[in-house]
Amino acid sequence: MSWGGLRGGISIALALSMPEGNFRDIFVMITYTIVLFSILVQGLTIGPFVKRLRQVK
Repeated sequence: MSWGGLRGGISIALALSMPEGNFRDIFVMITYTIVLFSILVQGLTIGPFVKRLRQVK
């Protein structure tokens, strides 16, 4: 689950729970960007990762 990027929900929830202010929107945007990047990169590399693990056996 960690490799697939399924841990981003906690980060987004924490960013959204911040009190209204000048920096809340920036933190939410940065958090969404990082979570989306990690889901895409790690999610797209899971196939080749599993194939490589099978070759090692």
